[in-house]
Amino acid sequence: MGRPGLLPLLLLSLQTCIPASWSLQCMLCGRIGKCQVEECASGQDLCRTTIMRIWEGGEELEVVERGCAHPEKSNRTMSYRTGMQIITLTETLCGTDLCNRPTPGRTSTFPRIRSRYLECVSCASSDLSCERGRDQSLQCRSPTEQCVEVVTHQSLEGEQVLELQNLPLNGLQCYSCEGNSTHGCSSEEIALTACQGPMNQCLKATGTNGLGNPSYTVRGCATSSWCQSLHVAEAFSLTHLNVSCCTGNGCNHPVLGHQPRMGGASQPGPAHLSLMATLLITARLWGGTVLWT
Repeated sequence: MGRPGLLPLLLLSLQTCIPASWSLQCMLCGRIGKCQVEECASGQDLCRTTIMRIWEGGEELEVVERGCAHPEKSNRTMSYRTGMQIITLTETLCGTDLCNRPTPGRTSTFPRIRSRYLECVSCASSDLSCERGRDQSLQCRSPTEQCVEVVTHQSLEGEQVLELQNLPLNGLQCYSCEGNSTHGCSSEEIALTACQGPMNQCLKATGTNGLGNPSYTVRGCATSSWCQSLHVAEAFSLTHLNVSCCTGNGCNHPVLGHQPRMGGASQPGPAHLSLMATLLITARLWGGTVLWT
């Protein structure tokens, strides 16, 4: 008679031993080299190793960071030249516990490229070489690298938008907002904005942000590369993304039948500005929101 009572007890003991969830573990390493094990947050299913190398006059500086990453990321590399420096950004990803741990004895050297990959014209606003027309040739470091042209907009609170390059209006208008239905993308805040330059598509992206809000939305003008979920995920720290683009005026409208206010071209909406943040601001790499176009 006493045996049947063992089954519920056994099931109870098994239940108490099962963890509520399993999180990926990655090495978390800052720029000073100190590392520790990090439990990745929900939605971060990859470990990353991000490396910035700077070469100048035969000298090399390397900065390495490790941590967790969103599943939308993929291995990539980018190189550009500013002043007398050549800067290479590389990021590799893996999906098992502590797979991004440092490799003992690894040394880095300036890559000696014998086979010629794509050659691009390079400049940067950090040394005003773009503004002064002092372009230089740059040999790509990887066969997967492509030439890219980037324009950055900066906005200071209460001040006019500063443009590094005046982009002409292209005739397209898109709805622009960033936030949820009550803050940022409410009916009072959504506006049509005039698109400029190569931003010839209207974007709508919804996902979950870092605070766990499942209905975070971004709308605005975008280039075709922004229609990939990777860029939006990194720029706005979103997971579980649904990204779509279209090419008609106002085609990324919020809700049918809603008539938002009209916005002028001289005051782009928040999403319009955010979508133009770029790799020229390399400090954003260490905050986890590097943008690759």
